[in-house]
Amino acid sequence: MLSLVAMFSVALFSCKDDVTPSYTLNITLELPEGFTLATIPAGTEVKVKNTQTGRESVITTDASGIASAILVEGNYSVTCSFSIKVGDDEYTFNGMLADFMLGNESSMKVDLVMADNTGGFVFKEIYYAGSKTSAAKTYFDDQFHEIYNNSNDTLYADGLCIGVLQQSSSNENVWVNSDGSFIDQLPITFQAWIIPGSGKEHPVYPGKSIVIAQDGINHKTDPNGNSLSPVNLGNADWESYFEISGKDLDAPAVPNMTLMHTTSTTMNDWLHSVFGSAVVIFRLPENVSWETYVANPDNFKTLPGSTSSTKYFMIDKKYVIDAVEIVRPEEDKRKKRLHTQLDAGYTYLDGGTYCSKSIRRKVKMIVDGRVIYKDTNNSTEDFLHDLDPTPGINPTSVEN
Repeated sequence: MLSLVAMFSVALFSCKDDVTPSYTLNITLELPEGFTLATIPAGTEVKVKNTQTGRESVITTDASGIASAILVEGNYSVTCSFSIKVGDDEYTFNGMLADFMLGNESSMKVDLVMADNTGGFVFKEIYYAGSKTSAAKTYFDDQFHEIYNNSNDTLYADGLCIGVLQQSSSNENVWVNSDGSFIDQLPITFQAWIIPGSGKEHPVYPGKSIVIAQDGINHKTDPNGNSLSPVNLGNADWESYFEISGKDLDAPAVPNMTLMHTTSTTMNDWLHSVFGSAVVIFRLPENVSWETYVANPDNFKTLPGSTSSTKYFMIDKKYVIDAVEIVRPEEDKRKKRLHTQLDAGYTYLDGGTYCSKSIRRKVKMIVDGRVIYKDTNNSTEDFLHDLDPTPGINPTSVEN
């Protein structure tokens, strides 16, 4: 009998030892200079995600801008995105804490940044993963980027530029200052493109979009395509025809963008990495032609810490109109490359490479039949992922 009691006691204490401890986490939201904590609405949502289990908790702030939760020990990340109105103006704020360990009672501060450049041209949908052929080969010629006019005004695509950033999300960003902060310039790799025009040749009306195809063909039916591709890009608005390589096919039905610069002349075509690239649309300074900009050696830099002579096309972050941080799906390979003012979060495809799926903005509202997409400059909050591609087609209902 005594031995049974002893065994039960040992088992009981062993179970107690296996219980994962819990701790209180207090999160304080701090607005940029010029705003007070009193302007943060009570009940503002803060998302806390256990990066080991994937479980996400939504907690809310009190009147002091503090959100509290009791969480089990583990690794966590924190994101927050909300808007406030001051008079007739609306301001959107984003905040993020990357992977951190909760191992005791903790109080953490999230410095909020105000989103810039919301309300004009935005990336509506990006299809970068590519697809598989019937022979199980990989195919990425069906990539596209769709840019949408999310404003109430007619905008013009003339002079609109697009490019992907150097650096995989698998590694820490090396384009940094001595204090570790990101430099104010963004390095464009592979090709940098511009839509030609004198200024008002290519109007994009409110609620309309332009589709930029890697190859402007019906990828489902064209002999040069892939019968298992999910997209027809034969009616795209623009194509990134890479004539220099001598390997790219020109789709005659789709007009070509203008190549400003390339870091490689041997690539088959313009490539958005199937693992995900940070991507931007931007405009060069007014009254400066792209030819003049490219002719200035100050607008090019080599990779920090590298002996490579490759020159990357550098743009100031203030030229950016919209940016999306796309990373790999693996938790430990989600390193940021964009400033938090441009994109405070990130998005990705759970399906990984060649999954035939895309990322797309959430529909915030529909006014008189016109879709308005969510745009807080926080891709974690703004985008849906692993969707069937729908170039040129808008949803018909609001999405959360």
